[in-house]
Amino acid sequence: MIRKLDQIGAAQAGLGAPTIMDRALAARHGAAYVRLAAMAIDLDRAYGHDPDPDGRPLGWEVFLLECYLLEALEPDAETTRALLEDTCMGVLEQPPDEQALGSQIVFAVHDAVRRGALPESLGGVFHRWRAQPKQLTAALDGLFAQRAARRRELAGGCLEIALVPPLSDVTRGVLEAWAR
Repeated sequence: MIRKLDQIGAAQAGLGAPTIMDRALAARHGAAYVRLAAMAIDLDRAYGHDPDPDGRPLGWEVFLLECYLLEALEPDAETTRALLEDTCMGVLEQPPDEQALGSQIVFAVHDAVRRGALPESLGGVFHRWRAQPKQLTAALDGLFAQRAARRRELAGGCLEIALVPPLSDVTRGVLEAWAR
């Protein structure tokens, strides 16, 4: 007698919403892209399921993502510039009302360029913006003024948010290291 294993349907396997994960970009940029996209998606999911949104500062998910990309990627490497440019362009080409999980990556990259942590050459990606995200920028400046303490606090709080499916191993590992 042949037994069939239960299979998970496509709808069950996903996160229930579109994400920034792109097969073509994963093939082009490899593991660095996959880890960055997974982190962005997980932080966006945590933001959306935060049981205490008023207890966290504006832009906390952008702040944690920016901390990650600044630590995980070589800022001056051509491969980093290409990866971030391709990723941001993919997000910016989405209709505004169809933004996918992880889309806050454009704000993390923009802020890192603004503060000089990433090359100015990436700034051209944002030339279509009609206005700068002033309120978010001010909030991020405050978080970066106390980077280590706020990163530890916010990473610990993020780990407490119950998500189904749970955080990816990459995201969990990074947040656990920061929360120590």
